[in-house]
Amino acid sequence: MVSRQLRVAQIIMFAQAVASLGIWVVQLLTISARLDHNQVVAGSVWFVIVINPLIAVLIALAAAFLTRRPWARSLALVMEVVGAVGALISFVTGYPQAVIAVLLAIGVVVLVASSSSRSAQTA
Repeated sequence: MVSRQLRVAQIIMFAQAVASLGIWVVQLLTISARLDHNQVVAGSVWFVIVINPLIAVLIALAAAFLTRRPWARSLALVMEVVGAVGALISFVTGYPQAVIAVLLAIGVVVLVASSSSRSAQTA
C-alpha cells in the first residue's frame, strides 16, 4: 500500500520539475537577449543552464518511480538536497523567492524520509 506521504511528495516533485523547466526556459531567453546585445554571460550561468534541466529530469524520474521502486526514494532525497542547496545559494545571492524552493525541498525530504522509516518499521 502506498502511503499518502509519498503521494504528496510525488505531486510536489512533479510540480518542482515543471517549475524548474519553466524557469530554465526563462533563463535561456534571458541569456539569448544578453547575447543579442553583446553582453557577457558569466560561466556560472552557463553551468546553471546545463545542470538545471538535468536536475528537473532526475526529480521527475524520482517522482515517477517514488511509489514503486526503493531506489527512487534515495534519488529523491539526493535531488531534493541538491535543489535546496541551489535554491539557498539563489536566496543568499539576492533572490528571496528561492526560499519557497528551499521550504518545498525540506518538505519533500521530510515526507520521503518519514515514509521510508515507516516502511522499515513495518517490514
